[in-house]
Amino acid sequence: MAKKSSKEATSTALALDADLRIAAAPALRDTLLAALASGGPVGIDGSAVAQVDTAALQLLAAFSRDARAAGRTVTWTGVSDPLQRGVVVLGLNSLIELPAHAGVN
Repeated sequence: MAKKSSKEATSTALALDADLRIAAAPALRDTLLAALASGGPVGIDGSAVAQVDTAALQLLAAFSRDARAAGRTVTWTGVSDPLQRGVVVLGLNSLIELPAHAGVN
């Protein structure tokens, strides 16, 4: 059996909630700050996101920027259409860096 590297051992997996509107922003902020403080790579699953607003997208953009500045790897394991549309509409593609294969229906 292969051993996990120290980077794998400290990776953080986040599953975003279905409702990422302004009422969820404080909890999302706390979750993202904890993931950043973990020091390892972060995997985000946004496949369950059904509703998202500017507040949540701003938090995700700031998190992505701060993670990059700290040398953290952020990967997306799933992206819902509402999340993808929000990122595109607000022009946050270069900050949030969703996977290229995530399409908008």
